[in-house]
Amino acid sequence: MNKYILSILLLLFSYGVTAMSVKQCLFSEMTGVINFEGKPMAGVKLVRMVDYNKAKYDETVTDENGNFHFPVIYRSNIVGMFLPMQFVVNQKITAYKDDVEYLVWEATTMNSTANYEARGKPLVVSCELSLEEESYIKISRNLIYGHCTWDVEPDPPVDPSRFDDDEEDEEEDK
Repeated sequence: MNKYILSILLLLFSYGVTAMSVKQCLFSEMTGVINFEGKPMAGVKLVRMVDYNKAKYDETVTDENGNFHFPVIYRSNIVGMFLPMQFVVNQKITAYKDDVEYLVWEATTMNSTANYEARGKPLVVSCELSLEEESYIKISRNLIYGHCTWDVEPDPPVDPSRFDDDEEDEEEDK
């Protein structure tokens, strides 16, 4: 009888703790197409890595039209409810085709909101692997590198002069 009551209490407690946890998005759902010189690449192996205290990997392969899909990765954080913590996640997608490795996506994010990379819209990318250099975009103060583009407005550029206090200090000294 006591074991039965203890089991019920443990079950209720664990349910309550889970219900109180903070849900954090480690990598948003992503769909897209992989191209090379403007043509879809079929059979490309894509490996996604997400690192939040420990690296985790999953993979997919592009279909005959170069399309791919990665599901969202969430994590529940109970400790974050009670202790202040800095959320930092490393993200990377690498493509492999014919013994060649391509960087598709790389970011270090401090934003745990799903689809922040597309400002709340679904993340649908088009990736051109024939480009020699990766480009970068800044979204919600997070830099994302790679060979992909998507429908999003980047953060406005920061005027470097706003950090230049030397001129103002000289004016005040006169």
